Amino acid sequence: MTPEGRFDVVIIGPHPDDVEMSMAGTVIKLVRAGKRVLNVSVTRGEKGTFGTIETRREEFAAANRVMGSEGLMLDFPDTAVTNDYEGKLKIARLIRTARPSVVFTPYHSNPFGHFDGSANVDHYTTGQMVRDGLKLARFKNLLPELPRHEVPYLYYFMVPKDRMPTIVVDVSDVIEEVHAAIEAYTTQMSIQRRDNRIMEILDTVRAYHGLRIGVRYGEAFLSDEALAYGPLEFFGPRG
Repeated sequence: MTPEGRFDVVIIGPHPDDVEMSMAGTVIKLVRAGKRVLNVSVTRGEKGTFGTIETRREEFAAANRVMGSEGLMLDFPDTAVTNDYEGKLKIARLIRTARPSVVFTPYHSNPFGHFDGSANVDHYTTGQMVRDGLKLARFKNLLPELPRHEVPYLYYFMVPKDRMPTIVVDVSDVIEEVHAAIEAYTTQMSIQRRDNRIMEILDTVRAYHGLRIGVRYGEAFLSDEALAYGPLEFFGPRG
């Protein structure tokens, strides 16, 4: 299965629900700004504790309806995503077909322990695979059946605790829609860490990032590349 037509934004997450739990508000705001957004899950989430391939596929579709994005589910093996040549080529083909200006994916490394859900090996391996696949998408003589494509902007979500995100999107005004997108994953609402339920955890993370920019809720991102600024950008969106 391949995407149809060109997309402004492609978001590539490891499992169904990772994008929604990390950046549903940003997706919603991109769509409302008139951008065509493709939400890609590289696995079907078949090895997760809760749900089945069928239920997770249905939940993925429901979440995309809430956000206004289009969904694409690939068939990389859950718990065994590998940054190998074949995987990078699949990402390069996807990027050359969709031809986005912006790509989001999980951060490409995470040193934290096995109890940290964000440190799931599929998460940062997906980030590595996407980062490297974007490099291959630029090579003219590779995959000659598709025109080369260079993505100007690559942003990371699921930023590990030892890295400080430098971009925070205010999602306070769409928090109800954020909750609806996450709650589309009915099977995943049983997730909890100790006595903290998943939605409480996600709200706390968004509240922390919102506090950093003086709003109620925020979603955080990091770019490994320098972002070009002119004199007016120093004044920010409120300037």
